[in-house]
Amino acid sequence: MSARIAAPKPNLFLVGAPKAGTTSIDQLLREHPDVFLSPIKEPCHFCTDVADQLSQSVQRKRKFDVAAYLDASERKLEGLAWVDSPGHYARLFDAADAQPVIGECSTFYLSSKVAARAIHDYNPDARIVALLRDPLQRIRSHYEMDRVHGLTARSLTSLIEEELALGDDAHWGNCFYYLGASRYAPQLARFRQYFPHDKVLVLSFESLLADTEATLRQLYAFLGIDALPELLALPSANRGRAARFPGFNRALHASGLKPLVSGLLKSGLSSRLEQRMKSAYYRRGVHVVSDEEMQRIGRLLRDEGLMAAA
Repeated sequence: MSARIAAPKPNLFLVGAPKAGTTSIDQLLREHPDVFLSPIKEPCHFCTDVADQLSQSVQRKRKFDVAAYLDASERKLEGLAWVDSPGHYARLFDAADAQPVIGECSTFYLSSKVAARAIHDYNPDARIVALLRDPLQRIRSHYEMDRVHGLTARSLTSLIEEELALGDDAHWGNCFYYLGASRYAPQLARFRQYFPHDKVLVLSFESLLADTEATLRQLYAFLGIDALPELLALPSANRGRAARFPGFNRALHASGLKPLVSGLLKSGLSSRLEQRMKSAYYRRGVHVVSDEEMQRIGRLLRDEGLMAAA
């Protein structure tokens, strides 16, 4: 019996922060012939601390059978799924075909206190790409995403004040961790402790928007791959939206039926009709946080000394 050839190890990790452009970069890199990315976009394998913090909420959500997914004849792109087993994690990359860049994009890695060391232990030659965003705007976008997902109906100010009251005990499991996920300086320091300067690239969401081509060329140069002309524009991903019926939206998520309903809609409707249904359910480009509340939150962030790290 011939020995099974080991799957190649990932050598690229996009590590966040949430709502800072990681999905757009992930989409671009999937189109590049020299890149292979995990079919589960966020396997979250190396952030065991965050997995423990979120274990109860994850158990309440739709069960995802990683083994069955890996055994399927076709692996459709999945967003986030907790891949705990090292064997399962390795199999995520067994379809890589000699691409020089092999990677994954788990946004929890940046705020995890154990992921940097775990990734280094796994592959000390890996390259790290950290995507950051102005903390105030990142928090606003993160909160609005949580509202869309039916996770909260409370004001953003009250949730941030609750997190501040927890102090150093705050984490993903006992609050929404809006501030914690925005403390970039200590997060980057953990990765720079384990990886040399030339192996860590920090990009900002703002630079991606203001000078897209130059920023993407910087990314491709860091990865050592060609900056293909057709991959120098930023795809639109995770655009802001708000539920038209917040109460119904929360109830649908709380019941655990939202993933089932979404799956049925995607499988049973044409793309055009699906978009019409989404338009009836969501409002695009809508902010649910007022400018006045944003100003109050901005003062709280200044008191905390939060600013985008470079």
